[in-house]
Order: sequence, then C-alpha cells, then structure tokens
Amino acid sequence: MSLANGIGRPGFTLVEMLLVVIVLIIAAAIVLPNLGSAADAQAMSAARVLAADLEVARSHALKTQRPTTLLFRDDLGAYKVVADYGGGSYASAEAIDHPVIANRAFEVELAARNGMQAVEVQSAAFGGETYVTFNELGEPSSAGTIVVEAGDIRMQVDVAGLTGSVSTRRIED
Repeated sequence: MSLANGIGRPGFTLVEMLLVVIVLIIAAAIVLPNLGSAADAQAMSAARVLAADLEVARSHALKTQRPTTLLFRDDLGAYKVVADYGGGSYASAEAIDHPVIANRAFEVELAARNGMQAVEVQSAAFGGETYVTFNELGEPSSAGTIVVEAGDIRMQVDVAGLTGSVSTRRIED
C-alpha cells in the first residue's frame, strides 16, 4: 500500500492487486479439482452402502450358520437381505430384521434414501443371477459385481469368489 506523492488517499498498487489475483487463481486450481459434484457423492455413498449391506449379509450367514442372500428386485431398484432363500419372486421372499433399526425389515431402495435420489443400480451379476447367497462359512455362491451410477459417475462393488471379500472402486470410462 502506498500514498501517491505523499498526498491523497492510501490504496493498492497494480502490482499488489495482480499478486493477490495470481494467488487466488493458484489456490482455486488446487482446490477445485478436489471438489466433487453431488452425483459423485451419491454414487460413492451408494457403493459404500451396498458394500456394507453385503458384509452384513455375510456376517449374518456366519453368525446364524444359515445361508443368507442379498436379493435384488427385477428392476434393480431395491434389494433385501433374506435368510434361507430358496428361489422364487422378490415379493415372496421375506427379509430378515434390520440389524440396526428395530422392527423393520432389511429392505433397501437406494434412490428413496435421503441424499441418493440420483442413484441408479445399473447391473447386479452373480453367476448369471441378480442375487448372491453367503453360506455358513461366509463364502458367496458366486463372485460378482454391482454397478451403481449417479450423474456421470459409476462405481462398482465387487464380491470375491472364494473369500466373500467386498470392495468398491470407481469405474473410469
């Protein structure tokens, strides 16, 4: 800041102003790529929810020593966790009790959840089926993948064949 000829009002020089603008541009270039859209967050959240629910199904099978299935509705818009699934329609399968929310069946519709309105399950493939069953040892009936999408972001949830281990990753186009 300087005074012009020692008189007048104080102000910033052009050089000082340019330095501030340059610093702001550099800061924006660093910060902006790290900020994702709402769709990014929704897709990542949906993948994490699915991964957690697959782990719950696996844990339920280990704990109860009964086969436990994560079963998708035909349109992939919802899924439920079912014990002793013997086949049949989604509607006729009875979901287990939710492990956290008392007096509620373990059935999930991702797009109906708060903050996940843009989420759509694109595919669920487990050996040609849209469900995976974990046996009493926690092993899945088949390895498989679930793909969720929100906006331009696609996330994949993988279930490993032998171990039943669940992982998520972003699908790059």
